Amino acid sequence: MARQTLEERNAKQRERQQRLRDRHRAERRPDRDDVARAMLFWTITSYLDQGRQDWIEELGDAVVGVLVDQGFDERAADEVFDDLVDRYARDDQPFRSKPHLRG
Repeated sequence: MARQTLEERNAKQRERQQRLRDRHRAERRPDRDDVARAMLFWTITSYLDQGRQDWIEELGDAVVGVLVDQGFDERAADEVFDDLVDRYARDDQPFRSKPHLRG
């Protein structure tokens, strides 16, 4: 049997990934980004409700540190985190609608 070309392997991988995404969508299964987004929203809004700006700053420092370790720009990462905190503070549903989950 001849060895698959890179293009053939990539095409099969795309098909497998699409089937997996379709199955997860049908199951209404959240992915890790959905869970992480919900967890960050819950954490930040809980800290805001408790008036714990110091905890938000500590969380921001930790998150930005992880992002910087991954190679992101520190100032840019800090701006994005601060923007998220501001957005979560003024909007109780800051996420995009997911109509495919509304069954």
